[in-house]
Amino acid sequence: MGWKIRFWGEEPKKSRDPLPIPTHNTADTPVEEIQRQLHERRPLPTGRQEFEEWSDRIIAGAMLTATPRSQKFALADMLLHLGPTESYKEDAFFIHALRKSAVNQVADAMRKEIRDAAKAEYEKEEQANKLKVVDFKPSPDETKVLADQPVQST
Repeated sequence: MGWKIRFWGEEPKKSRDPLPIPTHNTADTPVEEIQRQLHERRPLPTGRQEFEEWSDRIIAGAMLTATPRSQKFALADMLLHLGPTESYKEDAFFIHALRKSAVNQVADAMRKEIRDAAKAEYEKEEQANKLKVVDFKPSPDETKVLADQPVQST
């Protein structure tokens, strides 16, 4: 029976070391492997070069048509909003959050477009109603007829 002496604070070796994460996948990479990579907790970037590599990886996974600069801005904003104990996060989290940001942006633009169209329609109706209102001034003959009629009291 083999005993191994460990020093205080030394962590025991894990039975299964995590697989190395490749920087680029090929067309031959199995889907299961890509899914594993997306859901594996990875360290968040702590330097400029790390941020560029990390954000390029997330942007490639999100497959959005927005400019890389705007997507990197959104990713940097997401990093700032993480909690103080978050130093590792799955790529899938940021891919989904980036796509959701794009969905929100489209929904907000559509909402404003619909609101502005409704506002223009309302103003057009108001303008039409103003044209329908006519100030009634009876002619002298109508005034005489109205004066001859008795006043009804309620």
